[in-house]
Amino acid sequence: MGTYILRRLLITIPLLFAMTFIIFMIIQIAPGDFFNQWALQPDINQRQLRQWKREFGADKSWMTQYLMWLRGVLFDVRFTAQREWIAAFEYGAKSGPNQRENRSAFKVSGTAASHFFTRRDNDSFALAFNFENSSQTGVIGKWENPDETSANAYNQWSDETFQALEIDLRVLKFDGANLFLRIPDANKKVMVERRFIPAHGATITLSDDDYARYQVQRDHIQPINLFLIQNTGPLTPATIRFFQGDAELAAIPSQLKPQTRSRVLTKSFPEGIEDFSRVDRIRIDFEPATPDDVTVTVTVRDTQGGQYAKTMTADTAQDTIYLPFSELKAANVQLDAIESMAFSTDRPGTVMVDDLRLVRAGSGFSLSMPNFGKSISNRQPVWKTMVPFLKNTVLLNVYALLFTWLLALPIGIYSGTRPYSVGDKVVGFFAYIGMALPTFFLALLMLYGVSLTYDLSRDNPFYELLPIGGLSSANYHELSTWEKMKDLARHLILPVIVLGTSGMASLVRVLRANFLEVSQMQFVITAHAKGLSERVINYKHVLRNAITPFVASFGSLLPAMLGGSALVEIIFSYPGIGKLMLEAVRSYDIYLVMANAFVGAFLLIIGNLLADILLAWVDPRISYT
Repeated sequence: MGTYILRRLLITIPLLFAMTFIIFMIIQIAPGDFFNQWALQPDINQRQLRQWKREFGADKSWMTQYLMWLRGVLFDVRFTAQREWIAAFEYGAKSGPNQRENRSAFKVSGTAASHFFTRRDNDSFALAFNFENSSQTGVIGKWENPDETSANAYNQWSDETFQALEIDLRVLKFDGANLFLRIPDANKKVMVERRFIPAHGATITLSDDDYARYQVQRDHIQPINLFLIQNTGPLTPATIRFFQGDAELAAIPSQLKPQTRSRVLTKSFPEGIEDFSRVDRIRIDFEPATPDDVTVTVTVRDTQGGQYAKTMTADTAQDTIYLPFSELKAANVQLDAIESMAFSTDRPGTVMVDDLRLVRAGSGFSLSMPNFGKSISNRQPVWKTMVPFLKNTVLLNVYALLFTWLLALPIGIYSGTRPYSVGDKVVGFFAYIGMALPTFFLALLMLYGVSLTYDLSRDNPFYELLPIGGLSSANYHELSTWEKMKDLARHLILPVIVLGTSGMASLVRVLRANFLEVSQMQFVITAHAKGLSERVINYKHVLRNAITPFVASFGSLLPAMLGGSALVEIIFSYPGIGKLMLEAVRSYDIYLVMANAFVGAFLLIIGNLLADILLAWVDPRISYT
């Protein structure tokens, strides 16, 4: 028996992996997700939305998300030291009422021009420093500290808690510039063109329809304004060419600097063009130089004058610079008094600084309790969210099973021992009705019938006979223990009857059929020939063989506790796991749905294992081998 159970449990592991993977893929293939429905809201904070995606791993691939979830389920196994982010560049330095998320997580200064830009690889925000020469520095002067035991909100890094600081760096290449073109006429009508010009250049057409759209008279154009703004990258040569058809009328060279507004034309015409109405096309071409690797030096300073510097070569691929606390202490840098981090380069360019992380101390390997992740909708641990609802569902289904079995067994035995009698026909009639009547329809009928009692007078003994929804009354917490038990029982009566009726009707018919079949077997005829009483034959020999389907159905009872009562819970507004899962599916709360699927799959496997063990106990002919 022990070998059989062990073998079945070992088979459970790959089976669970396969089931959860298939369910995860089905959820991912379905269109939309939790974040997409929020992204459509015009007043949603897009930076906060991107931070949520990164927090829940929604910015990663499907397979990465599944493996991260699976790691938590497998006792949260980790083979690397845990990391904690100490600067959320998503939030920038903006502030405002009811925007705690947009707090100033750090203070940026220095001679290098700093700005926030959108990372095109994952649509998040990062911090960039534009270095026009090698003597400039970019400084981060303050950041939040995740150590909640510290006296202050920052600058209290303990080497007992953390062992290193990690910083993601990248050299940003030129990716284009923003164009601003303003064309006025003598009547003060203005044609405005604003667009992003990619690194490979772009052409702007100036047709009669374009002028007409802004009501600008093409024959009376005044001197124009044309500006280019480069966001990131090294010094970039640009050429603005003016055409009439295929003929080039003029060309103006310009040098673009990161974060600098280049005035190509300011209230003037291109040299050589006095009649701008002849221009029907403007072409912007860039000649970006291939960015070389940049040597970046990171200097950490404390308030006592101690400092530590580390240099690395960064390129357009993301690199991570690692600052061990042991090296900081060796350089006499006080961890509890860190003042700033400064960045410098050996040549002009733009360096991205992103994802500052503290690495926790220790070997890195950790094993903790299973973690199903956090619910996306309420940002609480999934298991903490599920347990109260799961308890209510178990309570409902336990009473429904007792109701089903305690009635199905005696009624089925009665029908089996008195076939074709009046009582058997009456039982069969109601059993067929119970099997044919949909659960949701029976629930609605009972709700309607009970709701009629609310229209009776208060003196009528059937007035408000039973509650029509929920698990408890509004004054539940004010009741005594006995009154609480009665209140729960009154709320459970309707859903228990609805859940138990269909299962009871089915089991009665199955038990009756098996009882009649076993009664015709040879060993029963032999028992009659020996002179055994009907009672002994029916209850000792026939019932033991006829009850086998009851035991076999036990395998599906445990998972049915999660999914089978969902519809009834929704109709009766019962706070069970089915109602919770409906809300989770509607809100695309993937981790809550995955936890429910995992528990359901686990209960299905365990239920079938218990059913096999009980079958072997009931039927001696079944062997574990």
